[in-house]
Amino acid sequence: MQNVPHRTTLCEGIRPGTVLRIRGVIPCQAGRFHVDLLCCEGQGADIALHFNPRLDQCTVVFNSLEQGAWGQEERGQGIPFQRGQPFEVLLIATEDGFKAVIGDAQYHHFRHRLPLARVRLVEVGGDVKLESLKIF
Repeated sequence: MQNVPHRTTLCEGIRPGTVLRIRGVIPCQAGRFHVDLLCCEGQGADIALHFNPRLDQCTVVFNSLEQGAWGQEERGQGIPFQRGQPFEVLLIATEDGFKAVIGDAQYHHFRHRLPLARVRLVEVGGDVKLESLKIF
């Protein structure tokens, strides 16, 4: 298990075809966790993708943050996470957005709002026990 928040620098950024595989366990008392694709270090960084499972609201929110302002929230269908259970999420960069794959099925497609080339870091935080974060 890795401590959260956990940040990984993406020295070469990401491009269409890049896959981020996040594995972990949802604690029994979990409220929310997030996976953010950040455009730079520091407070107030733009976020190209904010993937935010909210077990306390039984939803998964997708959004972006640009110049301190959140965009329009998008929500996936249902909540594919359960407290106390392991999970695996694939976030796949495509030409026009990010595909979130949970289990064996595509869960949601979030269209790019910020240029993919700006992404420099990935952060996992909140109520989650992170087992691994792999980028390939």
